[in-house]
Amino acid sequence: MDGTVARPDLWVNFIWPAYAITLVGLVGLLAWAYISMRSAEKKAEESKRK
Repeated sequence: MDGTVARPDLWVNFIWPAYAITLVGLVGLLAWAYISMRSAEKKAEESKRK
């Protein structure tokens, strides 16, 4: 082994699922942040009214 990749197809089979998992995780984090922000805004609005 001299440090070069002997079978690049193995890397491709690894990178696409990792890329998909990363994108799904990022979208999930953005959705969670948006939902929690909306929830905090609603709570703040309710506490202002009281």
